[in-house]
Amino acid sequence: MRKMEAIKLDAQVRLEKNKFHKHNLRKNGFIPAVIYGKSMKSTAIAVNTNELQKILGQAGSNALIHMNVKRDGATEDHQVLVKSVQRDALRGTLIHADFHQVSLKDMVTATVPVHLAGSAPGVSKGGILAQPMRGVEVECLASNIPDAITVDISNLDIGQEITLADLVLPNGVKATGEGHAHVVAIYTTRSSEVEEAAKEEGEESQEKDE
Repeated sequence: MRKMEAIKLDAQVRLEKNKFHKHNLRKNGFIPAVIYGKSMKSTAIAVNTNELQKILGQAGSNALIHMNVKRDGATEDHQVLVKSVQRDALRGTLIHADFHQVSLKDMVTATVPVHLAGSAPGVSKGGILAQPMRGVEVECLASNIPDAITVDISNLDIGQEITLADLVLPNGVKATGEGHAHVVAIYTTRSSEVEEAAKEEGEESQEKDE
């Protein structure tokens, strides 16, 4: 669970906000976007589509970005997180993004993906592996957001589970959900349940005969 590496992204304040201007931006390799935060007003910007796609592909949506915003010949530096992105419904290409300006001193919340590691012995015994929680919401400093949370399932047997409270998180990172919530579990198959039920019925019949 390594911390997110800070990444740079250039942006340009845009004054035009009509559909024609947005179409031209996309045609020239940029997308319209918005940056906002506690210490700044919402500002319309444009960012390079390929650069943002590269960041999302390599570092994920929780990457801490050093954004250089050009405005009236000057450059403003902001620390931002990707709040949301919009994609074309057919092609899947980026068409818009929202960036949240953050302070490195304030706590933020983010959803971190859960990756499973190892082979659960319960699966080899016929159990079913279920992962109800594929992402964990955490609270921490923006610079401490993990890129992923790895959960070792190599000792997980049938009927066992790993809960939110069982996760080992980096210092300064806290899960915000209910501690008893299942992250991953091994459940019995229906056939196993039937066999167990039949076994219990047989034992009960034997006790009655005795």
